[in-house]
Amino acid sequence: MNILRAKLVGGGEIEFLDEQIGAGGEKAVFFARNKQEVVCFFFKGLPDRNERRRRLDNILGKHNVTTGQHGAYWKTHFCWPTGIIDGDPALPKAFLAQHHLMDPPLAVVGPAYRQNFYFRDTLGKTREKNGKWFTAEKPRRMLPSEEKGTFLNYLQVCTKMARATRRMHFSGLAHSDLSNKNVLIDPRGGDACLIDIDSLVVPGIAPPSVMGTPGYIAPEVLANKGQPRIETDRHALAVLIYESLLLRHPLRGPKVNSRTSPEEDELLSMGAKALFIEHPQDISNSVRPPPVVPSHRLGPYLAELFRKAFVDGLHEPNRRPAADDWERGLYRTFDILHPSPGNSDWFVLAPGMPLQCPFTRKRLTAPVPYAHFHSERQPGHFVSDGHGLTIYHHLPLMIWHTTRTIPGENADRTRKGYFSYHQERWWLTNESDDVIQPTGGAPVGKGESVELKEGMELRASSQPNARLFRIDFLK
Repeated sequence: MNILRAKLVGGGEIEFLDEQIGAGGEKAVFFARNKQEVVCFFFKGLPDRNERRRRLDNILGKHNVTTGQHGAYWKTHFCWPTGIIDGDPALPKAFLAQHHLMDPPLAVVGPAYRQNFYFRDTLGKTREKNGKWFTAEKPRRMLPSEEKGTFLNYLQVCTKMARATRRMHFSGLAHSDLSNKNVLIDPRGGDACLIDIDSLVVPGIAPPSVMGTPGYIAPEVLANKGQPRIETDRHALAVLIYESLLLRHPLRGPKVNSRTSPEEDELLSMGAKALFIEHPQDISNSVRPPPVVPSHRLGPYLAELFRKAFVDGLHEPNRRPAADDWERGLYRTFDILHPSPGNSDWFVLAPGMPLQCPFTRKRLTAPVPYAHFHSERQPGHFVSDGHGLTIYHHLPLMIWHTTRTIPGENADRTRKGYFSYHQERWWLTNESDDVIQPTGGAPVGKGESVELKEGMELRASSQPNARLFRIDFLK
């Protein structure tokens, strides 16, 4: 193994090892000498070198989400390129020829995958944690049990995917190949990272270079009615979230749309005749027997988003939920999680839902408190927010519970209080300098507690955008 040097566009150089460690459809991958970065050289036959260079310049420059005020935060959400090698004449011709690389060379430099995105399968082989290992039935069997995570972990993974996609779309960029092969996920730690960033669609500069990955390509693209763009990413993101949480594909059911060939049937079933396997009216593609965990068991917020994605928006791209819709729905779903009996998993519990975990089949035996959220839209006048908080022992009270705040990248994550179950009574303890005010009761200051009772109301903060909690018990 030899160490080679290459000049970076804009100055500086990088040292890398000449042993190839991986390859994709367009590039061969080599470790930088420090093993913290990789150098990805494009193979011969890249159709438009100049266009690819313009794309990379924009991704590293004007459209770079990892620079600026919150750049460090977003670096954990993407494997974003950090440098370009273009036409360095010092690179050995023999090296380029051996690996079938472009000459003159073109390469992109980026961070190596973090260690938590690798695992050893049941055969002892090191693997990258792309999504297929966790959502496809056969690969999932090769996962060590400690890598599989809980439902809570998969919600965390989906939230990070949605958040990264939202940030990318906010910059006007589309991934064009958002799929389980281009998302690294770590259910064990609730982490996720979007990769293959150098192929992003840059409006007016770089058109899509790929159509996508089968199973994630939007129906209109397969039907030759559109090109990859932000709206097609929205379809792919919905598929990823559905798969990650329910371990099945939303469109792969028993319906046969062509008997001419499997290829034509796949094209129609994922394209012009795509049909949600949980469609509320058309059951022709419904799986039998019905899934043990239907999508409505994931709670009202995600069930509504799945309906919008795979019923309303499946063939109407402008009706698909945006990434921030998913992010908001996932945040709200965190608020209605409850530990499974025995604390082996988590499940969604909200008004009208059974007190039984659909994953473990175990049932809760005691009523569960639930806080209906109401917000003050005018002084002294509170209106229902349409969602609330399922309460469990030692649940922390956060600012996005007490006020109408979304827990984004800038959220205050200081605990404001906590709920507890003591001597068969439920309590809320205030840990903040703010005051909790029960209706018709004494103020609850820092370090003080108030007992939760059926039908009680309490103002969770003295802030202008405070919420009023109305307590109910789920039975």
